[in-house]
Amino acid sequence: MFAGFAVLVVARAPARADGPATEPSYLAELIGRADALQLADDPQWRALLHYEVRRFGFGVASTVDTEWFFQARDGKTNPRAELHGTLERFFAIDALLRDGEPPQCAMRGRYLWLDARLQFDPQRLRPQVCALYDEWRSGLDASGVTLIFPEAYMNNPSSMFGHTLLRIDAGPPGRRQDLLAYGVNFSADTGDDGGVTFAWKGILGYYPGRFAIHPYYDIVKQYGDWESRDIWEYELTLEPADIDLLLAHLWELRGVQFDYYFFDENCSYQILALLDAARPDLQLRKQFRGWVIPADTVRAVVAGPGLVRAASFRASAATQLRHAAQELPAAQRRLARDIARGLVPPDDPQLAALDDRERAAVLGTAYDLFRYEYLSHGEATPEERRRARSILLARSGVPYEGPGLPPPPTPAVRPDEGHRSARGGLGTGVRDGRFYLEARIRPAYHDLMDPTGGYTAGAQIDFLALTARWYTKERDVRVHRFTLVEVTSVTPWDAFFHPISWKVATGLYSRLLPHGACGERRERYVWRTDGGAGLAFAPWAHALAYGFADATIDLGPALEQDHAIGPGGQTGLFVGPANDRWKTHLFTGVTRFALGDRSTYTRAGLEGRLSLTPQQAIEASISGNRDFGQSWIEAGVSWNYYF
Repeated sequence: MFAGFAVLVVARAPARADGPATEPSYLAELIGRADALQLADDPQWRALLHYEVRRFGFGVASTVDTEWFFQARDGKTNPRAELHGTLERFFAIDALLRDGEPPQCAMRGRYLWLDARLQFDPQRLRPQVCALYDEWRSGLDASGVTLIFPEAYMNNPSSMFGHTLLRIDAGPPGRRQDLLAYGVNFSADTGDDGGVTFAWKGILGYYPGRFAIHPYYDIVKQYGDWESRDIWEYELTLEPADIDLLLAHLWELRGVQFDYYFFDENCSYQILALLDAARPDLQLRKQFRGWVIPADTVRAVVAGPGLVRAASFRASAATQLRHAAQELPAAQRRLARDIARGLVPPDDPQLAALDDRERAAVLGTAYDLFRYEYLSHGEATPEERRRARSILLARSGVPYEGPGLPPPPTPAVRPDEGHRSARGGLGTGVRDGRFYLEARIRPAYHDLMDPTGGYTAGAQIDFLALTARWYTKERDVRVHRFTLVEVTSVTPWDAFFHPISWKVATGLYSRLLPHGACGERRERYVWRTDGGAGLAFAPWAHALAYGFADATIDLGPALEQDHAIGPGGQTGLFVGPANDRWKTHLFTGVTRFALGDRSTYTRAGLEGRLSLTPQQAIEASISGNRDFGQSWIEAGVSWNYYF
């Protein structure tokens, strides 16, 4: 069915015809009517060609970076010339473009839209047979479109903010088999790059990005099973004509390349571009300038007037197993784990002591755990395959048809309902006896003290966060801290999972350093980079304790030897209620700077957050600090606004 689509990434460049066989009078008539209707300025035409106002300079330019996509020599920057060239190309009855298709088929989205606006006369512009497109479109059996949002994946820099794609739903509502539908994804071709090269090239747009279609069950397997990402599905209310145009436009994008940028022209941005092509009145892309965060694009779609019919939650394999670990009694958890790992056979006498529902729960959980661990490390050995079969046979022998355990509950807060990703704040406080007023700004995206609802629990990403202070007595304005990036993942151990928590951060930091011979301290700037790894656990419900071993590097001329490097450690405890109205964080830390400027820095304190509304909160903190043999207190309170 998808041979004609060429998997959207291997389409050949078109062979241009020597000259279109046009009917000059009718072509001139169509061009005149198109100009009279100002179709080149129509938002939908510009959406179909991916035109955008240039950030620097005048006019527009298409984000498409494939030359043969355009029918005019200056079509990338000239919507009117491209419209004229497209109309002319439609008359090239004998021309063959991509995959041997005639122009009206290769440019199916443009053809359908221009036909609807200009009402082509079939006697003067003969419709061309589009066998490949018709076969592909019929195979999709599309009846709806759903926006898909896999939550953040902390082990991949390009997926730390989440991801969006579309699902093409098939069949009538209520009888759809979603896993048998198809997903429309936009992704970058990064090859084998990793580390700094991967991040640098992704930020600067050196990777090509393309649309692709995959079976939805493969998408669920990748995001929900392999990457343990919960998935939210937002069913859209697109009309049949909107869906037809969206798919026709997607068809003409096969093999078309875009420059992929992690922060703006990314997966979410291009998915918005598809929706804008189908419904230009939404103007989704225009809502984003500078950076595009997937969760924010979900909010924009939900905010579209009547655009979302319903939202549903699909728990990842890891979420299902964590839920099972909470639901099963301790003895049954251990039994399921031991069966999954081959320490206990699936017909062990311990199972005979359980009732049918309990046996079903234990064996079902054992198989889910085995499958999760198999997916995490790749190919199964013959012994592991035999073990999986024996677990399934034992489960099939239990005369209980139910699931054994209830499914994981749907989170109370959806991603579109969480706090917005940008944050500003105003505050006041005291540092080492000096009173200050403070202003904060953070473009993205979430820290561990923010309300968790709608975000990945235990994950923190602060990007380009700036805190400035005015010390009123000295009339001194200073940058207190500039965080280039700070990423933290605190995931607790449980009966089935033993993850390593980790953190990394780098940025400008205002450090109190000795000055003069009288014990005076002054604020001086250093560039601080630190990181570490550790463990976390949940001592009780809605609490999270952690411990890190880390290392810190301070660099700057304010230090006597221009550097201070040393190991350290941190411990802490987060506590808050189920509704997340408030949260407290008790913490301690020590760093022994053993290289360069030597000192031992210790810190202990308490911070708290009280949410006033979903987008407003009050934060307060107090800490005791000691460095270079001297101690001081820091305390502050601030009002935060998410936008």
